[in-house]
Amino acid sequence: NEPILLGGGDAGFTNEVPDSSKIPVATSTSKAPKKSKLDQELSGERIQEDGVVGESVTSSASVSDMPLEPGMAQPDVTTVVTDPDTGIARIQQGKYVMDKVTGKAVVLSSLGPEYRLAQMFPGVPPETREKYRFDMATVTVPEMIEGLREASTVPLKNSSTGKEWLGIPPHPQISNPSADFVLSNRDFLGHRMKKALGRLKLRAQSQFQKEEASELRALWKHFLLLEDHISAPFRQIILNAEANVGPNFGNLDVKSYCDGDLYERTANYLVLKSMVAHWEKKYNDALALEEIPDDEGMNFMAQLYTGDPKRYLPDPPIIFRLNEVSRIVVMAQKMCAAFVAEADLFDDLPAEVKFVEQALGIQGGTALRQFMLEDFCPANNVDGASLREGLKRLYQQMFNMQIDPYGDLTMTLWNLCVATSVGTEEARDPYEEYIANVRGTKYENNPGFFQTYTFNHDKNSLVRFLDSAKLIEKGTAGSAEDVGRQIQGEAFQLLGFDFGGGGKGPEKEVVVEEKDYQVPEDRAIGRPHMMGWLDLLGEDEELMGGNGDKEEAFEADKWEEVKS
Repeated sequence: NEPILLGGGDAGFTNEVPDSSKIPVATSTSKAPKKSKLDQELSGERIQEDGVVGESVTSSASVSDMPLEPGMAQPDVTTVVTDPDTGIARIQQGKYVMDKVTGKAVVLSSLGPEYRLAQMFPGVPPETREKYRFDMATVTVPEMIEGLREASTVPLKNSSTGKEWLGIPPHPQISNPSADFVLSNRDFLGHRMKKALGRLKLRAQSQFQKEEASELRALWKHFLLLEDHISAPFRQIILNAEANVGPNFGNLDVKSYCDGDLYERTANYLVLKSMVAHWEKKYNDALALEEIPDDEGMNFMAQLYTGDPKRYLPDPPIIFRLNEVSRIVVMAQKMCAAFVAEADLFDDLPAEVKFVEQALGIQGGTALRQFMLEDFCPANNVDGASLREGLKRLYQQMFNMQIDPYGDLTMTLWNLCVATSVGTEEARDPYEEYIANVRGTKYENNPGFFQTYTFNHDKNSLVRFLDSAKLIEKGTAGSAEDVGRQIQGEAFQLLGFDFGGGGKGPEKEVVVEEKDYQVPEDRAIGRPHMMGWLDLLGEDEELMGGNGDKEEAFEADKWEEVKS
């Protein structure tokens, strides 16, 4: 069957999928599993490979995650462990999402499904919203940041010393006013506020304004904590949904495993839709890779830039070949379509979630907005402004999910947010001049600008490897044979495997004292070298969150909010 477009992708599909593939991969070094990787995926299992956590149809592969040893119980929450073979710290995924404020697993409400839905899409009472809500038609980024700072600043007291002060609670603690502020403006904050705070902190550092940089870092870190805390129940509910959908991959009787309360069915749909968008993207990548000529390594950079680089691992823990990916994407689309076709599963989902399904079948922004206002909103008893706010709040929640496999649907949501806001006051974007360099590259005319600089990079670093590849692309490396040999040698040195089918690794080099790295001009583009401002905060950056007070930072468990 030919795939149809469901997940928001923009490339076409082909009926004829070749059985073979010319995509270069690393040489296999371990024994083959009892079941093929494709069979494991189609069974809803994770791909099993030694030393890494393989992907499943609903979960990404990860080389940083530490797989469980045989007989080892999965921890309740994600923890950092040391790999006994390498001594490197790796992540061991837990059964539950950890709330960073409490340091414990997220607890979903025991008061019933309506309360769990409220945890999934949290809000505040009308009087609280009125107190903190700002006017997006006029508000500026400095006003948003000042509002966040005021809401986050509360009277504090050290219970052991009796010291009182006004400030942001020591990490990882939050106060109710700051959470209320973020929830009141959730659709306007999120990741763009994260970017703005991060850029302004770097701007202050680049101007060697240490105190301002420290204050901005503390506020930035606090906002990241608030985002993580607010989105934690959503992430837990989605994790539960993955456990429903993944093991049932290929089962079109979706009602048998996707039924449940409203919050559960909403999460099941989002997992299905994310799965479709993710595998459509993998299909498009596989199609693009098949069309890139090999040319004895000349197109190595184009191949490297396209698709998932984990395919270069020995025994890659992912599916990436076109003939295999196509089978998964077709089934994912059928499963999502079967869910939507079940009225008992789909028809009472939140309006913004249902809108996503119907909007992706409409071509053109004008037609989309006309459908929203004239058809969808009246049929679902919702006004345009409320629907747009719901879409943005859903987008903010989805943005806190891991990029793989949720990033593709998340970006589709953002495109819908932008398209539906055209012609309204919400189309105004106060963040743009702070995070997009639209007003030039000088401190005087760009409020978000900071001067970057080049570094001395290690000889075996990825940066030097890519710089060398750039030189090859520009034709400065000699003949095609020399180019292929150089590419293969550098890939072996950097990535640890032989790219392109042959040859020995590079000869052992004599260690010599390194001088300052001469950055290629097309990458340096006139920037200064080794300015050093990234080290301005020193220990404050790593240990104290920028508050300059080691004692208070390490006695976070002793603070308490002063009751007024």
